[in-house]
Amino acid sequence: MDLEVIDTIFTFGKFIALTPSSMTNHNPHCLQTFYDICVYLLFVVGFSASIYAKLPLYPNLMPIEFVLAILYDLNQFSYVFYTLIVMMRLRRSRWFRLIKSLAAVKSAPKTIPLKLIFGASQMGYYCLTTFGVYANVWSTDLIEAAFYMGELYQNYAQFFYLMFTSIVLILLLSRYERLSETLSQLIRVRSQLHSKQVVEILQKIKKSVFTLKEGVEVFNDIFGWSILFTIFSCVSRTLIYINIIIKHSEVRDSQVALSYYHDCCRILISWVGILSTILLCGSILKKCDEILAKTYRLEVQFSSYENKEMQVFIDAVLHNRPEFRAARFFSIDKSTLFSLLNSLTTFLLVMIQFKQM
Repeated sequence: MDLEVIDTIFTFGKFIALTPSSMTNHNPHCLQTFYDICVYLLFVVGFSASIYAKLPLYPNLMPIEFVLAILYDLNQFSYVFYTLIVMMRLRRSRWFRLIKSLAAVKSAPKTIPLKLIFGASQMGYYCLTTFGVYANVWSTDLIEAAFYMGELYQNYAQFFYLMFTSIVLILLLSRYERLSETLSQLIRVRSQLHSKQVVEILQKIKKSVFTLKEGVEVFNDIFGWSILFTIFSCVSRTLIYINIIIKHSEVRDSQVALSYYHDCCRILISWVGILSTILLCGSILKKCDEILAKTYRLEVQFSSYENKEMQVFIDAVLHNRPEFRAARFFSIDKSTLFSLLNSLTTFLLVMIQFKQM
């Protein structure tokens, strides 16, 4: 059962209070609640320490650099607050509604085990984090590096949810692929089935479409804000480092070069996660278009009795087409990527003009 990967993710996430402890942990006991609160308080202390360590740097920043740095830190704090307080305390039931929706629909077979993808990504991230700790100690002293340890949690939380988002989207995509395959099989064997059998199959597919639509809405509730925070974080961080490349190229040859390359790797990973999210959302929407196209192909083979059921089915597919949204601010599809690149290009041109002035 492919939902076992969610249980594996929950096993990892429970130790850092990012997910419920299991797929059946609807009501956490007092110790779990106390543990989650302690994790959040430790994060607040670590975040405050990292801000304190950055205070001497702020006066030396240009206004645009200062604004980007402040917005980035506020975004990171809001991200963890939303995850630990809003999702884990106030909207905890959303997790189990999502699992219920996914469990109600069969999936198409997958070539690569999702557990392997998740495990490999975790190992790669741990290696990168080890390199980052070494780079911070190398470029600063041990005490100053300790102040930046508070950023480790928020960085991992963002990476963890990026992976979780992609895996849930893969699970949703596999279920839409199964519906598309079912319709293809129905087209091939249509002449061998009675009208009643055809109608029963269509009703099952229609029920699955309703269930998956509900699953997508719950997905938006859980991961919508996370996606928005991640996009803002990645874009602002990218702009900060573009500015460094343009105006402070000597950084790459200084003592902080290792930290610079480590941060660039983190930015690259974030962009890969965002790209994966956008492409998977686009693939699901494309698969829904295929389902609708196959439905129209099937319609021409039907009798008048079956056509009535087919019209109901077509209306159900049209009105329950999934829509992925980032906290209801904008829809997520392939055009989102070009919007992000357009914003980055515009800002890059502005920065180049400032450097030339």
